[in-house]
Amino acid sequence: MTRTLSQIEKYRKGDAIIQVVDLEGRPCPGLDIWVEQESHDFVFGCVVPKLNTLPEPDRRRYLDRLAEVFNQQVPAEGTFRLDVPARIQLGSLRAELDRLAKDGKQLDVHVSGQSIGLADLDEREGAHRLADLYTLCFAHPAVRGIIWHGFRDGDPEAEDGGLLRHDLSPKPAFRMLQKLVGMIWHTRAAGRTGMQGRFQFWGLFGNYRAAVMASSHTQVASIPLHEGHDSAELFQITFNATATWLKPPSAPAANLPE
Repeated sequence: MTRTLSQIEKYRKGDAIIQVVDLEGRPCPGLDIWVEQESHDFVFGCVVPKLNTLPEPDRRRYLDRLAEVFNQQVPAEGTFRLDVPARIQLGSLRAELDRLAKDGKQLDVHVSGQSIGLADLDEREGAHRLADLYTLCFAHPAVRGIIWHGFRDGDPEAEDGGLLRHDLSPKPAFRMLQKLVGMIWHTRAAGRTGMQGRFQFWGLFGNYRAAVMASSHTQVASIPLHEGHDSAELFQITFNATATWLKPPSAPAANLPE
């Protein structure tokens, strides 16, 4: 396992145990259960310009595209801002992150198409460079979020290095980021509760939806898995056989770059 992948496992994930009990508090063994992540604690942000000059259909498309890859539209307060310069070498960026981390700073890393040379590179090469930069930052324990500048070509700071073209069609870099956030850095788990009515999974920090199933009945619950626990976090679901049936979602189909 590479350094970045091992750091993601160490710093971005946690252990969770779901305890399923009946209405009288007794463990429920042998029940099917699935868990899926609904949101990230990590900030995947984007600085959004004023959109009042766009026609309403384009404004709606712009915002819909934003929601596909970003979970925050403005930077949060209380963090140190690190602006990544144009065409930075990843080794230099890692060294700077390590240096700032020694001061105990929580970092928001601000990047743009210029940071990775999107306007100058072949589109697929640019997509892979974006993946390398985002993976490096996501794996670093001092980084709280990554903030993108210049979402669409023509936006301030984009300089033809946006994730979308002028007509709002996605570039390969957008598809790559979509793949990272929505598929690679996304936790799903399924199985059955054990003899003590427990199901354990290892997942990225964020909010989850869990469903416990028996015959045609399903009990659905929200699971908030956050960092800050030295041992597995325990969540209890009270299984009610009269709960509404909910079919687990199928994996989304997407035409994404390799």
